Amino acid sequence: MNTPTLLTGLGCGAASGLLLRMAKQELAARKMAGKLKLTPIGNIQPGVCLTGGEVVCEKPLVTPYSQTHAAWYRFAATERGLRDLDNHRKKTDKMLSSGSQNCPFFLRDDSGIIEVLPNGGTAGSYPHHRILISQSGKRTNLGDRMKKLKEIDRQNHPDGEKKPFFRKIEMEDAPLDIPDDLVEVETGSREAKNALRKYSESWIQTGDHVFVMGTVAAGGSGSPMKITHAGKHSPLMMSTDVNELSAGAFGRNLMVASLSGLGLGALGVVFVLMGLGFFGG
Repeated sequence: MNTPTLLTGLGCGAASGLLLRMAKQELAARKMAGKLKLTPIGNIQPGVCLTGGEVVCEKPLVTPYSQTHAAWYRFAATERGLRDLDNHRKKTDKMLSSGSQNCPFFLRDDSGIIEVLPNGGTAGSYPHHRILISQSGKRTNLGDRMKKLKEIDRQNHPDGEKKPFFRKIEMEDAPLDIPDDLVEVETGSREAKNALRKYSESWIQTGDHVFVMGTVAAGGSGSPMKITHAGKHSPLMMSTDVNELSAGAFGRNLMVASLSGLGLGALGVVFVLMGLGFFGG
């Protein structure tokens, strides 16, 4: 038995499963988008809709690195390193942490206003982006990260409520590594390219124009109706480009995810058989 080859095959199989699951989600989104056309907010009826308007967020979140008010944000921290690829050393970025958060907001156009409850939804693109680096190049030390984790635990599990035994040191909604000397640099600049670690934020905020595809139901807070995420067969998606929410865009994503998933699956089978000694190597 060749254990490294076997593990490689199992890894390919797991990646294949994730890609095929993604393909299934893209198929559901394509079917949904194919039935829709862009509708003014005032003409929206209960059911699935595609609409767009200006964001109004009365109680915004704040982004983790720069404390910018936002209705929906994504963050990521990466570290540059070197890897051996085909006997050549190549610079690559390793993900240290990443996640996203959103909160209820309103969409408004000339015809009306509607509440959006984005919990469980996905964002295709954001209008604002920011890259930051640490002037000292240091990460937040482990002790300070543990203090922050304990504070998050106190907020999420008050009054002695039992906490999960296994918890990630980096949270999906709040990074623990936030150096206190972060400065913004221009995207694509020499400083950004040469930085050992980069911290990025993307977000939408009040005043931005975005498009949303989701399920409409009655009973909005501050509006007659609301747009929600109604399950895997009726997702909620947001983008700054309406074309990203078209059947054609989801169809292209479906093809890429399907072919990649099938290819990795076949490769995984070959590696597993090689690892078990059935043929080759």
